[in-house]
Parts: sequence; C-alpha cells; structure tokens
Amino acid sequence: MSSTPQTYTVSDFIEWNSKKQLNLSPDFQRGSVWTSSAKVFLIDTILNDLPMPQVFFRTKIDAATQTMTREVVDGQQRLRAILEFGAGKLKLTSKSPRFKGKTYADLDVEDQEVFLSYKIPCVQLINADNSMVLEIFARLNSYSVKVTPAELRHAEYVEPIKWAIYDASREWKHLWNELGVVSVRDSVRMKNVSLTAEFFMTFDIGFGDGGEPTITKYYKSKKAESEDYFLPIRKKVDSVLQEILDNLEEDFSETPFFDAPNFLVLFAAVAYLKYGFPDSRITDGVEEHKAEGIDWESAKKTLAEISQEFESEHNDEGEDGRHADFISASKSTTHRISSRKPRFQLLVNAFSYHDA
Repeated sequence: MSSTPQTYTVSDFIEWNSKKQLNLSPDFQRGSVWTSSAKVFLIDTILNDLPMPQVFFRTKIDAATQTMTREVVDGQQRLRAILEFGAGKLKLTSKSPRFKGKTYADLDVEDQEVFLSYKIPCVQLINADNSMVLEIFARLNSYSVKVTPAELRHAEYVEPIKWAIYDASREWKHLWNELGVVSVRDSVRMKNVSLTAEFFMTFDIGFGDGGEPTITKYYKSKKAESEDYFLPIRKKVDSVLQEILDNLEEDFSETPFFDAPNFLVLFAAVAYLKYGFPDSRITDGVEEHKAEGIDWESAKKTLAEISQEFESEHNDEGEDGRHADFISASKSTTHRISSRKPRFQLLVNAFSYHDA
C-alpha cells in the first residue's frame, strides 16, 4: 500500500463517475446527507477558486483486468455536490451571491471552465485494506489541534440554524476584522460565530446563561426550524448591531464595551429597549423598560463613566467608583447570569428614558 498526495480537477472526477470508475458509496460510507445550502456553499467556494479540504480515496488496481476503481474514503459529500452541480441538478441560491439562480448550464463559459479546471487536493491510497485506512485516519487525528465547540457545531450541523448564524457572522465581519470585538485569531477558530449565536438566542429565547454548552443546546433545539424561522430574528440582530455602531463606534470602539463579553451585554440591553425579548430572571425588575426606546445621550454618558472607571481600575487608582459592581461582574465568569444580570440591568436602566 502507498499513499500519494496529488491534485485532480473537477473534470477528472466527472469523467471517472461517467465511466463508473468512482465509487461514492463503499460499505463504510454514509449516503448523501448534505442540505442544499451546504452544497451551494461548496460550489461557491469552487467558483471563487477558494481552497477546500483534501479528498481521500482508495484506488484499487486490478492488474489482471487492467482496470482501476476509486472508492471515496473521505469527501463523498463534497464530491456528490460537485457531480450534482456538473450534471445540472443543483441550482445556486443566495449562499452563492454572485451566481444566485444559476445552474451549471447558466454559467458563462469562463465560469464553467473555472469549475471544471478547479484542482481538488487529494490523497490516493493505493490498494489499501480497511485496517490500513483506519490506521491512517487515527494517525491524522492524533496530530490535529482539538476543535473548538463552534468548529464542531459547524461540522456537525447542516440545518438552517447553522447557515443563518454563520451567514450573519460573515456579513458582520467589520465587528471582527476592524473593531476586534472578537479577535482575528479567535475568529479563525469560529468564536465570532459563537457570539453571533448568542445574538440570535437573545431574541429567540431570551438573555440568560451562555457559553458553548448552552449554544450547542440551542442548536439542537432548533434543528427542525426552517430558514424562514430565522429571518425575523436576523432582521432584529442586524438592526440592533447597526444602531450600536451608528451611535457608539466612533467614541467607544477602543473601550471594553467593544470586547466580546461586554459587547454582548450591550447588545442585549439595546435589544431589550428597542424590541424586547422573552423575560427571565435576568429581566426581573426592569420589565417596565421593555421596548420603550433608547436615550442615547444618557447611554453615552454612562458608558463614558464606566469606561473611565475601567481605566482607573486598570491603573490601580481605586476600585470604589460608582460602577464598581459592573466592573467586578466583568471579571467573573462572564457567561453566567450572576455576571450578566448586574451589567445588563445597569445598562437597561441607564439607557432608558425613565432612569430607575
């Protein structure tokens, strides 16, 4: 047995499939499980000439019959999507903005050539038996960096909830790339997607305990929901984020309020005052301000005071300011209600037109 890293074009796989030299369903493989959204996203990756993960296939050479067959070991969902699009059976959607509504036949000749000539990175396992295939993957996994919960969810889920949250995180890249609400380093590990998930959760189920296990539980609970379910949530998320940037980006982007834990609390306070969301323990005592609107002048004054106290505390000039409780809560486990509630309620009261 030998393993050979190579690249093959999309047209190679289409040709092998047409000649029945490609087996997408060996005994150890699942059937087709990808949603249309996942398929379209892959085709968009190819049409934009962006990289995709390696495909592993086992090549069986029969010297007697002088034939060769290829069994896909890892990557069959990707190849099924590619073959489906090449056969004209997949129409692109909004997951491929430049090519929305098009099938392969609708593409310009230049784009068809880009698709057909796209190089797929492959590892070819020649005459490997099943035990050797398992050994290879065990070794590959032993060198891997442990995936984050966000990466694991992105790999596991194919339902609309995944794409609704992922698309929002992509389109709000200004928050990560320019403002650093989540650092670029952490965004590579998809922690920006986790924060975006909490934006959605705030409107959908209310603001409470967070953290990765809670986010995963939310994904599981919403697996059956359609794309339409998330559209009004996304509209509210966009509106709140835009209002925060319009009013606060210029003066507060360098303050702790544009770091993920406090930005989430800021988002929740503005969301509650602007639209409201399901009440819970965290909203006890501030329900009268629900959806009453935001006094941005009062908000800016309060944020400036808290930011100044953050700076004073950092410089060891004292920890007994007016907003010491907010600062203290910011240092504790920031995904627990015990930390979120005092910060959320302080901002709701301070931002309201009827300051309690």
